[in-house]
Amino acid sequence: MLPIVGNVGGRRMEKKYDRLRLNSGQHRRVMLAALLLGLAAFVPVGARLYGLMIRDYDYYANLALRNQTRTTTVMAQRGDIFDRNMELLASSKTVENVYLDPHELKQSKADIDEISRTLGNILEKDPAWIAQQAADTRKRYKQVGSSVDEETAAKIRDYINAKNISGIHLEPTTKRVYPQSTLAAQVIGFTNSSGDGCEGVEAAYDAYLSGRTGRVITTKGNNEMDMPFSYENYVSARQGDSVILTLDATVQACLEKQMKAAIGRYDVQNGAFGLVMNCKTGEILAMATLGSYDPNSYLEIADPEIAAQLENQRLSYLSLQPDSEEFANGQKAYTDALSAARLKQWRNRVLSDGYEPGSTFKVLTMAAALDCGAIDLNTNFHCSGSEQIPGRAQRLHCWRSAGHGAEKTPQALQNSCNIAFAHIALKLGGERFYEYIEKFGILEKTGIDLAGESKGVFFDKALVTNTDKWGTASLTSGSFGQTFKITPLQLVRAIASVVNGGYLLEPYIVSEIVDADGNTVMQAEPTVVRQTISKETSDTMRTLIASVVTEGTAKNAKVAGFSIGGKTGTSEKIDVFDENGQRVLDKIVSFVGIAPMDDPEYIVLVALDTPSRQTGIYISGGVMAAPTVGAVMGDILPYLGVERHYSEEEEQGKEVVLEKFIDLTGKDAASKLKRMGLTAQFVGTGETVTAQIPEPGQTVPGGSQVLLYLGEHPEQETVEVPDFVGLNRQQASDAAGALGLYVLVTGNDEISTQVTVTAQNVPKGEKVPRGTTITLEFTDTAARD
Repeated sequence: MLPIVGNVGGRRMEKKYDRLRLNSGQHRRVMLAALLLGLAAFVPVGARLYGLMIRDYDYYANLALRNQTRTTTVMAQRGDIFDRNMELLASSKTVENVYLDPHELKQSKADIDEISRTLGNILEKDPAWIAQQAADTRKRYKQVGSSVDEETAAKIRDYINAKNISGIHLEPTTKRVYPQSTLAAQVIGFTNSSGDGCEGVEAAYDAYLSGRTGRVITTKGNNEMDMPFSYENYVSARQGDSVILTLDATVQACLEKQMKAAIGRYDVQNGAFGLVMNCKTGEILAMATLGSYDPNSYLEIADPEIAAQLENQRLSYLSLQPDSEEFANGQKAYTDALSAARLKQWRNRVLSDGYEPGSTFKVLTMAAALDCGAIDLNTNFHCSGSEQIPGRAQRLHCWRSAGHGAEKTPQALQNSCNIAFAHIALKLGGERFYEYIEKFGILEKTGIDLAGESKGVFFDKALVTNTDKWGTASLTSGSFGQTFKITPLQLVRAIASVVNGGYLLEPYIVSEIVDADGNTVMQAEPTVVRQTISKETSDTMRTLIASVVTEGTAKNAKVAGFSIGGKTGTSEKIDVFDENGQRVLDKIVSFVGIAPMDDPEYIVLVALDTPSRQTGIYISGGVMAAPTVGAVMGDILPYLGVERHYSEEEEQGKEVVLEKFIDLTGKDAASKLKRMGLTAQFVGTGETVTAQIPEPGQTVPGGSQVLLYLGEHPEQETVEVPDFVGLNRQQASDAAGALGLYVLVTGNDEISTQVTVTAQNVPKGEKVPRGTTITLEFTDTAARD
């Protein structure tokens, strides 16, 4: 029987198909596993791609843009600063920065050693440092010279062209310039090395002055090389606005000149501060703090003595071992002292520093008491020199130890009597006293448009209104300006309201802001904050304040031809102690002057911080500050257009400018002189005037005698100016007359042995032509308060 082959083959085929089915399942599993592994591998890649292309697209797009482009800042031209008459106070001039491109220098195979030596010599920099900058190929911009002038830039350009150097570049920029140097430095401020406004107007109005920077965007390739003709975008800069101040540069110069003279005359140890304000508007015409600084070199210490001390301190620590603790401590002490000295000279004391106003504050106390009816002009007081005030622990003393005796309200202010003012304060009472203090703005900042203003330190209301011994002491002491501190600007603003009809004004320093096209961006206007006293009280106070100069402690502030009022002040530094913990005897003497008193327009404050006791001059506001303010008034009032009206008593203080009398007949010349308030003395027998002494254009005092030569010519003669200081009116007149000199009287015009010359405009020993007028300042050296 034959085998059945087909069945065997079929079974083999089935087994083969079984194996194929098995392999196919495995394959699918393998494929699935591969797919899963592939997906697992793709997920992070996909997530990364998602992050790069979608989620973080903006970030990487900007990063790519930064890598492919270069942005160069275009600085805006900073706006100018002008005074009220458009006299330039601050501007920006074009200068240039010098920078190296290390990549370019390397590619051009420049001689770095020669470049470093040459630039070091031109820029006065260390060649080794310049070489170090040139070797830093990580950067394409390494600045080695900042704000170089035109002459220096020209030298560098000549060197580049002569040597055909690639890699040294100059870029235009601006430098702030202050053409008036130290004038009003604390008011104007300065800009730092980055061009940002610092201090004063430069800081307060930086947003207007700085403008808006522009930029240039270009593409760059490998090694940060520029790619020309590929892409460029330019965003133009907007020039800063210009600022016009209320300040008057001439008034400012007059104020600073007289303050400097007072510092020298009285050997003032801690500088001075002062301001001139319009009583009717609050405009600041001048504001000064001395010692000052030059904003063109604001980091330098202007005071030579302080600069020398700092230099000695620097050399002292440099002599120590560099890695020692003593060196580190000495270096820190020097750095701290240098910073403190800079901050001190930048500080505007008129609005930042509080001080005891002393008797100048009595104006406010009296105005408050008169306004509320606590006193009237006939209220009686008695001063015996000292008095034990009930409720006050310490005995109260008046500055005049002998006392003023019986006095009424006007005499209380004229005499600046502490005893009378203590009783005025008691009549006024703590509640009403504090109420008027608030009205006068003593408890708040003035709101002036400058940074750094403080508001002083005054008593807490509960203390002043308390009836215990501390409350009475605070009330009585506060009535004459002691045991609290306010800023000079607070005081001037408050006193201005006393004489301007009772209006408390917000002082301001900027009158207008204009853009580059001359369009007005901002216009300031006077702002009345509140009414402090009634108009009737203000009228009364004007009369009383004027009498302080004509009859009281401020006679030294007189200026012939002008009606001036004011109040003296002398205050102690009760919170300043020496190295032994003892209270110092230093004083601040001050005077607030107002003119003209029939219609007050200008108010002037000058305060002298710590006059020296070594001068032998009595330290008081009446002796030192009053004549200083008087001199300021004498300078600025004619300039500001205030009309002079001379009384008969002021004739010798009248200034008369001589005309030309030559070629006139003697009779005509004498008639003309008479109309000018002068007299003639003839020399010779001719018909017409052939010469005159003084010469035409010279100034002589009213009532002077002029020499007229008829047919003759005098010999040119010079005389030596004597020392007039310390002489009284008669002595000075005799000394001048003997030499053929004229005397113009300024200051106190009383004829008294106590009223003597304290200053002369021509130094002793100087040779001058016969007939010259010497201006003498007379002061009552016995004046107190």
